[in-house]
Amino acid sequence: MHILLTRPLEDCSEMILKFQSLGHQVSHLPLIRIEKVNYEEINFSEYGGIVFTSTNAVKFLNIVKLDKNIKCFCVGNATETSKKCWFQIHCAEKCTT
Repeated sequence: MHILLTRPLEDCSEMILKFQSLGHQVSHLPLIRIEKVNYEEINFSEYGGIVFTSTNAVKFLNIVKLDKNIKCFCVGNATETSKKCWFQIHCAEKCTT
């Protein structure tokens, strides 16, 4: 099978290697660019938790003033296992209820 991946290379390099190891031909054509958005400081103490929908959301979060005990909810395993996920995780993919 010939597979076309359109994500930035840093987001799909492992996937490229995996597909190639399975004998697939892989083409990489990055059609999107992920950039940090500047935002006003958020007082996370006013919230009971944070929902992350992508690894990029975790990557760009300013964690300097973030309480390490805040509950964080991740949509998928990739977000949960992101290198920056040091907080209490609840992953939607693992929820059965």
